[in-house]
Order: sequence, then C-alpha cells, then structure tokens
Amino acid sequence: MSIAYAYHAKVTAGEVTRDPAQEDAIRAMDDFLDRFNNRKAAPKSVIDLLKKRHTAKTIRSLYMYGGVGRGKTMLMDMLVREAGTARVRRVHFHAFMLEIHARLKKLRDDGQETDDFIGEVAKGIASETDLLCFDELHVNDIADAMILGPLFEKLMGAGVAVVATSNYKPDDLYKDGLQRSRFLPFIDLLKANMDVVFLDSPTDYRVRALSERGTWFCPLGDQSWGQMATLFETLAGTNKISADTLAIEGRKLPITRTDGRHAWIEFDTLCREARGAVDYLALGNTYHAVFVDNIPRMAEENRNELRRFMTLIDTLYDLKRVFVARAATTPDKLYSGDSHGFEFQRTLSRLLEMQSPDWLKHTPQ
Repeated sequence: MSIAYAYHAKVTAGEVTRDPAQEDAIRAMDDFLDRFNNRKAAPKSVIDLLKKRHTAKTIRSLYMYGGVGRGKTMLMDMLVREAGTARVRRVHFHAFMLEIHARLKKLRDDGQETDDFIGEVAKGIASETDLLCFDELHVNDIADAMILGPLFEKLMGAGVAVVATSNYKPDDLYKDGLQRSRFLPFIDLLKANMDVVFLDSPTDYRVRALSERGTWFCPLGDQSWGQMATLFETLAGTNKISADTLAIEGRKLPITRTDGRHAWIEFDTLCREARGAVDYLALGNTYHAVFVDNIPRMAEENRNELRRFMTLIDTLYDLKRVFVARAATTPDKLYSGDSHGFEFQRTLSRLLEMQSPDWLKHTPQ
C-alpha cells in the first residue's frame, strides 16, 4: 500500500485534514519507497553473478524539512510503516550521534587495529540496517559536525538508505558553528545524494492543539488529569505509548508514559529525588515536550524541591522545549515562601512565556 493511499484513508476517516503541502511531500516519499523496495545490487564479477552474490547499491535518499508542527513526524511514521522490511531503524538524531560516539570510544578502548574507526562503525551499522530514519536532524556540536561527512559517506556507500526530517534546510545546518568550513562537505553530500523536500504547509498543527487545549492544567483532580491525558494522546497520535527509563550517567530516570517524542513524568521523580541539571538536560535533549504531573503548592519547607523545579524550568526554557503541567494551582500561586521569592519571579516569567503561542511556534518539533 502506498503512503498516498494510507494518507487518503486518514483524510476520509477524519483523522487528518487534507494538506496540499503534505501531499507533495508524500509523492516524494512514495518515489523513495519505490526506489528502496525495488533496489537490487549489481554483481561484482561473473563469479558473483553465478553465486548470486551482490554488492551494496547506493539508494538515493530523502531529506524533508519544514517548520515546527507541519506534520513531518506523522509522515515519517507512515513511511516507516510502509517500508516493508524488518531492517528499518527509526531513531532521534541526537540519540543516534550519542551512540556513534559510544561505538567509536569502544573501538579505541578495545585497541582495534584500524586507521578508519568511522568506517568500522559504519560497517557495523550497515550489517544491521537497510534504512535509517532520523527525526530532527540538527547539528550544534562540533564533535558531531566533524564526523558526519565521512560517516554518512560510508553509510550510503555501504547501501544504507537514509530518510531524515529537520526544521532546517541543508544549507542552514550548523550555521555559524565552529570550523563550519570543515562541515560543508557534509551539506554537499546531502544535496548530492538526497532528494530535498520542503514541507511548506501554512498550518502548525501542533501549536493549534497546544493553543486550543492549553499547557497548564489545574487544580489537581480527575478533570485536569483527563485534559492533560487528552493533549498527550493527541500529540502522540498513532504512536505506541508505554513506560520507559532514561539512563543518565549510571542513574535511572523513570518516565511514566512516552511515545518516544513526549514524556509524562511525576513531579516527585524530578524534584523530590536528588536530581540536577544533568538529569534535566538529558530529559530535554531526548524529548520534544515534557509533561510534569502532580506539581504541588510549595512553601518555605519545600525549598529543595523549589530549587530543583526552577532548575528544570531554566533548562527546558534554554532548550526551547514545550512544558505541560498539571498542578495544584496557577503558576503565580505555586510558591508562597520568602527565601526564594525573587528567584521564583524569573521562573514565573518563563512559565508564562512558555505557555504563549509565540513560544510554542518556535520550539523544536
């Protein structure tokens, strides 16, 4: 079944609104899937031909970019479902690069005898994967920037097809980054080996859902829980929701519910336990939106919890993440103590800004 057929079925069922920009992107996705599903590698020699041995064949890949909330993730979901092979891997780009650095470190620590560590890592991935699907390809780390060109060149040369979504067009990746001139060959590689599709939809569907339902639910009770749960399920769409655990420097951060992009987590887990900026950075770098449940009123005796809560908000604010809360009261009445009254005013200002439509428009998808 084509992605176009599956999309039309969603439109007919009223699950999505027909969007011409999404339909243009879907045509490019179906063209990619035709290339991918009908790929055949060429034999190296007559002997290989007789023995039915084939070399890897480079598949022209796909890079889809556009503003936040335009439906890139939904379209990627549909492509993965229609890919028709078990050797498809869907991964957030940030998590993938953490894995690459870990694989490189292990090869070096093991004393691997090679002059091409990146090639060895690419070979290992190619042995497990035919199609890599990246959510949110975005480069802001110089260590990532320096290895992406050779890594992608070797992955594609080994026959691994790539589909990536991004908020940025290729020419704007790692813009103003350190030693960017060394990163430019990666951009050239993308444009030479990938169809670049701009998802130019006028509608931000995510912001519409967040704006219509709000991002702060109070007071605590069945009604506010149902409202936040409905918003979470709307953003998750058809993705599977389950509990998970985030590993952070040997510690575990339990996530109550997640679909891989949005995390629902208890206030006590984040702010009553011994947590800090490292935990909140890992949380914000892993998920697009953080739903925090059961936030209580805080007074002088809760100053430790308050300090952690303020650090959490500062971290998510700096990362430009969506913050959704279910709390005992409105943000302005959350803290009634004296010792941190001045500091809390900054937190309050940020909480109010993070609820505004303008903030929601400019947060990563």
